Amino acid sequence: LALLTTLVWVSLSLSEASIMGTLIQVLSFRRMISPALLQILFWAGIGGVLYGTYTLIKLDQWAWWIALVFGSLLVRVIFERAILSFRSYDRLNEIASLLKALESEQRI
Repeated sequence: LALLTTLVWVSLSLSEASIMGTLIQVLSFRRMISPALLQILFWAGIGGVLYGTYTLIKLDQWAWWIALVFGSLLVRVIFERAILSFRSYDRLNEIASLLKALESEQRI
């Protein structure tokens, strides 16, 4: 069994090994998938705004430009706030790793 596992591991290419590493990071909650999902949902929201605007134009409503401008801005602001929390988390992790590196340099 150990020999078989070793052979399978050696037969993996570098790209597959990095995919496996990424999968392990995602499954162990070290890498977040929510930012990518939020970006997909953002573009779906923009698509919804465009569809709603198109519908208003077809119905000959005068408020189509309000839906286009303010709908797009509203979707952008909502998703920016959600993404901001993940970006600040990433920056805090970078700061923590830099502080650990500084502490290890000072101990030497």
